[in-house]
Amino acid sequence: MTILFISNQSNLTKEEALKIFQPYTEEKDFHYFKSLSKAKDFLTNKLIEKDKHLDFIISDWKFQNDNSKTILNWIRNSLENYSSNNFQLKSIPFLLIEDRENQSATISDGFDAVIENFPNNYINLKHNITSSIRKWRTSFADDLELIGLDPKNKTNYSNHRKTFIAYYKLKVLSKTFVDKKSNSLNYIWTDFDYTNLVDSNERFEKKMKQTLIKPTKYLEKEFHDFLRDNPTFVKGENFNKLLYEKHLYINNTRRYNEPDFINKPFDYAIRYPEIFEVKRQSQRLFWKNKDKLLSKAKKGFEQVVRYKKYMESKNEANEYFIKKYLDKVYNQYEYTLLMGSSEEKRYNENLIEELKTDFNFTEVNLVTYEDLLHKHIRLCERLNEFNIF
Repeated sequence: MTILFISNQSNLTKEEALKIFQPYTEEKDFHYFKSLSKAKDFLTNKLIEKDKHLDFIISDWKFQNDNSKTILNWIRNSLENYSSNNFQLKSIPFLLIEDRENQSATISDGFDAVIENFPNNYINLKHNITSSIRKWRTSFADDLELIGLDPKNKTNYSNHRKTFIAYYKLKVLSKTFVDKKSNSLNYIWTDFDYTNLVDSNERFEKKMKQTLIKPTKYLEKEFHDFLRDNPTFVKGENFNKLLYEKHLYINNTRRYNEPDFINKPFDYAIRYPEIFEVKRQSQRLFWKNKDKLLSKAKKGFEQVVRYKKYMESKNEANEYFIKKYLDKVYNQYEYTLLMGSSEEKRYNENLIEELKTDFNFTEVNLVTYEDLLHKHIRLCERLNEFNIF
């Protein structure tokens, strides 16, 4: 899920804040600001001007000479849409963190929930996030039914939609969505097979254990096949298409780069295309008792950096192939290297960051196999917890 958190706690780092919301989001989908003006700029730029998606906002109350009611009123009175013009901005769930010195019915009016004893009362936080999201999605389903779409399969089941004029009754869906007569809502939470997703977690974990005991010659290829068959491990909530081993020809020659996967985001996602390279789970990062990257681990990073240079080269010949697969050239990309175990990564986090800086690998996100599994488990839990269909 994509979250906006507005905090007045000057000492709270983004890393610390992310841990609080970890069940609901991932690092690149968590947007954290410490002022109302910057949060409003973010909403204006991303949601209104670029039609991006956001699942909910949570904010402290007091900010110097202002308070979060200012931004709440701006949202609730807005006539703008967001998320590919599908939803009304004024409908977005907005949760308030309780301020014990300034709390009343007047203050809380208009917010979807008030979080008590934040962040210590996790049960209260979870309850209010869950109820707010489910309430929004129930209103979304009611709107679908109102305009003549079956909320479960998004197909037309009546003719009255052709003459629909009761726009004032819509709580979530936008007039634009109704007028363009769209029945395509490409959000994972509107259509997923929960049983299959959960089963894929078990299959992935089983495969991890088997390959550590008895690694095969074509181990990377086997995981390639698994990820192609179970693309939500890489795509998550915000990516639309997973491209496999596409040839990115270099400057009109026969030489080419071939990243394992190119992950294309939905238009509504606040994300960029991702190069996703797969190496072995058993690949160690360091020499024993040495603060030095193993050559194979270093080559994995170097390979992704080579792809990075290609994607950001601004070379017209190279950009032809980027457009071929992604439809356009983006101003930014993401780079992920799947490799190694969480145990080695966890005990060497500071050293890894130091060496990434030394070798100019800082923009390569190192993800272990356990990281990928836990991320997918969290996705499954969110889909199940917030499901209303």
